[in-house]
Order: sequence, then structure tokens, then C-alpha cells
Amino acid sequence: MNSPNPRDSMRVHAGAALLGAALLASGASACADDSGIGGAGGVGAAGGDGGADGTAPSSSSGVNLTSTSSTGLPPAFSVTGVVIDQDGAPVAGAVALQGGKEIQMTTGANGEFELELTSTDPGTPTAVAAKTGYRSAGLELTSLPGEPIELMLYIVEPPDNTGYDFRPPGVGDPEIDNSTLFCGHCHTTLTAQFQTSGHARATRNPLLQDLYAGAAFALADQSDCEAAGGLFRQGAVPGAPGDTADRCYVGDGVLPDLNGCGGPGMDACDDPAISPLEAPDAFGACADCHALAMDGPAGGRNLLEADALAHDNGNHCDACHHVRDIDLDAPAGNAGRLVMQRPREKLNDEIDAPVRQALFGPYPDVPNGFMGGSWQPKFSTAEFCAGCHLQLQPALLPGATLAPRFASGLPTHSTFTEWQEGPFAASDTHCQSCHMPQIDDLFNVVDVSTPEDSGIAGGFARAPEKMRAHTFRGPLTHPPAVPRLIDNAVEIDIVATPIGSSLQVDLLLTNVACGHAIPTGEPMRSLVLVVEVEGCAQRFTPLDGMTIPDFGGALASGIAGAGVTIAGTTVAWPDGAALAQPGFVVRVVRPSSAFWDYDGIGLFEGSTLSPAEKGMPISDPVGEAVVVSVNAGAIELDNTLTVAAGDVVYLGEPTPPSFADGDLVRALAGAPGAAFGRIIVDPAGRRHVPHYRGVDIASDNRIGPGREASTNHSFEIPAGCLDASVTATLVYRPLPLEQARERAWEARDYIVSIESLAVTLP
Repeated sequence: MNSPNPRDSMRVHAGAALLGAALLASGASACADDSGIGGAGGVGAAGGDGGADGTAPSSSSGVNLTSTSSTGLPPAFSVTGVVIDQDGAPVAGAVALQGGKEIQMTTGANGEFELELTSTDPGTPTAVAAKTGYRSAGLELTSLPGEPIELMLYIVEPPDNTGYDFRPPGVGDPEIDNSTLFCGHCHTTLTAQFQTSGHARATRNPLLQDLYAGAAFALADQSDCEAAGGLFRQGAVPGAPGDTADRCYVGDGVLPDLNGCGGPGMDACDDPAISPLEAPDAFGACADCHALAMDGPAGGRNLLEADALAHDNGNHCDACHHVRDIDLDAPAGNAGRLVMQRPREKLNDEIDAPVRQALFGPYPDVPNGFMGGSWQPKFSTAEFCAGCHLQLQPALLPGATLAPRFASGLPTHSTFTEWQEGPFAASDTHCQSCHMPQIDDLFNVVDVSTPEDSGIAGGFARAPEKMRAHTFRGPLTHPPAVPRLIDNAVEIDIVATPIGSSLQVDLLLTNVACGHAIPTGEPMRSLVLVVEVEGCAQRFTPLDGMTIPDFGGALASGIAGAGVTIAGTTVAWPDGAALAQPGFVVRVVRPSSAFWDYDGIGLFEGSTLSPAEKGMPISDPVGEAVVVSVNAGAIELDNTLTVAAGDVVYLGEPTPPSFADGDLVRALAGAPGAAFGRIIVDPAGRRHVPHYRGVDIASDNRIGPGREASTNHSFEIPAGCLDASVTATLVYRPLPLEQARERAWEARDYIVSIESLAVTLP
């Protein structure tokens, strides 16, 4: 094909904003804005500029832009043309394809293309061109064009438009989402799915708001608040900037910890009436990932600026689909790694002219001018998720510095790199494969579309694997008849070997189903492994081997000889006695000289660090006894515990006869087993703290994708016992016990795997 100048001859022309006039001509009300304002905040349906002169091509051009079935075309045919920009210059690097099919070619410097199309599929064959950074363009064909065609791509002009108003996603019911102001008017299924997701709750999550303000939403009564050691006073109402209500302030919080506000005798940090001298100005970058949809400047915002729409709908459609690109070299979140691009170009030069919409997404063939579809392939890759799920955090607390080994940033979230370095990345299996499973029962993602409507207005046929559910499945999402992501994600193999009067139990845990470490994301999450042996109608007594560490949960902990004295069945322990109740248990473990040489994550992977540097000392079991009574700072037990100075004493809860999914979290530290988590440490040495307080990571023994962890335990065989059953229970714990108790959160454990082995004893 020769390379004439695109202005040297007349060509059939289609621009990215053609659809405004075409929609009115076709009566396609499903994609016309009932209010006269572009859906999701942009182009007016009657305001599209059509062809170069602002009108739709005339009938003499041989092109009909309505979405009717094609006639007069051979089953297979070719068209030639050129891709130009809004100034008429050829566009190199644009892809060309038939709508709904695979990309056929990429344009060279002259912008020219040749396409092979078919007319045998339902709908109207459409030639489409796309390039990242531009709005896609398409031309529906109902007869063979007599000359080459032009496809005009309108560039998406930076910078990000801070004056843009985000539009609501809707609820996913077209009767409620009754205009194209709502994404749910056309994208009904995707919007309904989104509203069930964690992304929809990203801003309004009460646990997030508690950690941000240093509050406890569940302690709504003043007496309960003060009993928990909190301050009951006036503060902000999340989602309603400027409104106030009485709230309970207790525990750590981003605003008080980073700004020094909110102490006794001071206003709460989030009180709108706080004096300018005390008002916080450090926000921990929380809103940068948890509240993308706030109108106004992107990045660095106070989470409490999120109003009703931004607060109630979290990181919704109109926010995510205005992410133009991902910059992996920038800090996580809004205006950093998430390169936001809200449209700013007007349809004409009039002051009140509507903005030409631009919505970024994974398809190159969205030439609908009303949408302003702009192709961004990263939407289909794990790199897009890295926008927030990869964080190297600086020291945020005033005066704090990171441990030298993390001088370049504390990896508080590393889900993307865990995936990137694992087998799922090598097999080109991205986050979307698991967290956005395919949709099997739609023609395309426009619910109102049918095969006969296929074209620019109705969209094109999509294979199920090209349509991704917007539930953004988390580990506990439970679609009907589909296992949760955590269900059997870890396989447990048990080997039990009798050795004299003891039974040696060795476990091998393998991450078989997660493309990243398990658990991942929020560092307060953990896995807890409980190992039990039963036989002869009794539980076997643990002799040595690994025990559940502190982050497995303790109601209180102390050191024998340093605040805790145990004599026979009496425990003199004021801190423990203040919390103990009959039926609780006291467990004692003894730190050994050995350390767990686990294969962890990041710095803790492989042999880079010595076992001691990996930070998990192995503590052997000493004994366990049940609390019978509590009197004047002393605890009475049902049997004697023989301890030595330096032993660690935990007040906890008994392991149940059997675990049930969704059980309330139990204090299990000191029981036979293990726990897996990323343990962040603050400047005071406190462990398992909220990540914004972190300056170091004490240990990270989470199990990487396709990798293994092994534990070992030994139990005493009762005399005369001839058989036993070994049970290993692994539970996922989203919330640590200590935080949950402090703020009255409802914290539960969820079963990942349970494995049992019957053993014949000699």
C-alpha cells in the first residue's frame, strides 16, 4: 500500500467522539445520557462532534453508524485506511483490528493499516484503531467503502484535571441506576459485583477509620469506652466532612501518632473544631490507596476529606478507570504509582462546553465516543495491582528512622513482588486470574447489549476469559458453589514416628494455590497452626518442639521470675489475674538456643540471614494448666506447673475439641504449633504493630508461592496406649487478638486446611 498524505484524498472518517450525534440518530438510549451530561462525568450525548466538521457522516458516504445488522457485505472483506490524530497527523504505533476480535497489526510511521474483516458474526463489522494515551476510534461498515478510511484518535491531554467531579457507580440495578450518570445503568453486572467487593469498602471500612483516628467505632457507649481506657469525646463523622459526633478514642492511630495531637486535655485530632495549632498535617498516605475517588487534588489528602460518594463507594469505577498508567518507580497510590488522568479537553471552545470523556481500560476496541475509551493494557496485568499492593514505606513516626537493613524503605506490602518472583508470574498467570475470575453468562460487559446490537454503541462479543468479574475476590469471598481462595490453599503433610515413649510429629506445609505469599497484604494478618495428638481418650502432653509464638494471641504475657511467680498451683501475677477467668489456661514455654531457619519472604528468604537473624526463636513447651479461680492478684490452677526463671508465661484460652470455620479468635500462644506472619516492630520494640508505626521487621515467615515450611513437635505417649490420631489445623486470622480486644472488633479465625493422620503405636 502506498503512503499518501492523509489529506490528499477524501476518506470515510470516524473520530473518537462520533457517537454523540450517532446515538441520537440510532435511538440507543442505553448509552445516551438522560441528563445531557456524559456518563461518569463527561461528554453530553448530543455534544459529540461527529466527523471533522462536527456532524455525522452523511448517507452518501455509504456508512451507517447505527448498530443494525450488516447487509450487502461479503462474508470476508478487507479495508485500508490511515490512523490520524486530531490535528490530522498520522499516528504510528496504533493497533488496528475488527471490533471484538484480535489485534491484526500495528501502524508504522505513515499511520496506514489494512484489515481483514468478516460479516458473518451478528452485529455490524467495525474497523477500530487504538493507542495508549489516545481515545480509541471506530467505524461501522454496512457496505464496502469506496476509498481508504480514516480513524481519528483524540489524544488524552495531561495534566490530571483536579476540577473533575467523580460520578457514582450506582448499585447495579438499572431501575435504580436510571440514567447513564451511573455506571450501573449499562454495566449492571459489573457494578453489582463491585458493590460486594473490598474495593467498594476501601474508604468506609470502620477498622480502617479506627486505625486512622485512633478510635473504636464499636465502643459507642461512654461507659464501655472508659472501661476500655478510652476517651469519649467529640470527633468527625467519617463520610461527612464537618459533621461531628461523640466517639471513643483508644489505642494507636495515624493522626495522633504522626501529629502528636489528641492527647488527654486536647481536642481529638479529627475534631473539625480543633485549633489550627493542633490540627494534623501528616496523614500517612492512607487516602492515597484507600480513597482514590475524592474530588480535587490527587494524593496527600486527609482520609476524612472523603465525602458521601467517595466514602460510601470506595475505589469505584470512575476512579479506577481514570488511572492512565502505572509508574513502578513512584510511591504507591494516588498521584504516585497510580498516574491519574481525569479528562480536561472540551468538546469546543465555549466556556461551559462539556469535557470530552476519557476512561481507561483493558480493551483496545471501545470506540464509543460517549465513554472516551482509552486502551491501557496494564489493566489486565499484575502491574496494575502494584499501584497499591506494593509499598516501601519510609519511617512515618516523628523522629523515627528505619533499621539500616531497610534503609531504602520498609516493605509493609509486597504482594506484587511476591507474585513477580514466583511461579505464577513465570506462567503468565496474573492477579486478575484469581481475583477477577471470568464471567460466563454475558454477551459482553454492557448488560443491555445483544448480539444484534453489536457495534460501537452496544459493544462487541467477548469470550468469557476476556470479561473479568469485579468482585475483586478476597481470601474469604465465597461465591455460590465455588471454594474460597483460602480453602485448601495450603497442603499439610504429616509424618508421625514413635521413638521410645514419645511420638515425633513432623509437618510439611506447602503453598499450592496462592500466586503470592500466604497470608499477604495487610501485615496484621497471620496464619496459626495448631498441632494436637489424641489417643486413649486423652490429649497427649507436648514434650518439646515448636510452639505458637506471641502473635498467635495472648490475653497477657509475662516472664517467670520477673513479675510472675509460680509456686505449685498458685500463680502470683497481677497483670494476668486482672484478666483471668475460670476456664482460661496458663501456658508456659521455654526459649531454647535454637532458631527457626524458615524460608521466608524478601530479606528473610533463603540463607541471606542466619537463623538467629531471621528472628524466630524456638520455644519448647513446659506445661499447661486450667484456671480454677482468681483471688487478689493470684491465679489458682488445676495442676502444678514447674517453671524456671526466664520461662515465658501466657494467659490464654483452651484449644477447642474441634475447630469450626468462623470461630472467634482464641488466645493460643504457647500451644504446640506455629504461626506465620510479617511482624512489624515500632521504635519502642512493640511487635505486630500497625504498619504505619513500623521501623523494622522482626521476622517474616509467610509461605511463598509454591514454597514449603516445616515444623516439628514431640508428644509423650501414655503408658499402654496403642493408637493415636494426629491433627493439624491451619487457620487464617485477618485481625490480631490484641487489636481486636482493645477496640472491641469482632475477630474470627477461618479454616484453611485440616489434616489428620491415624498412627499405630508400638
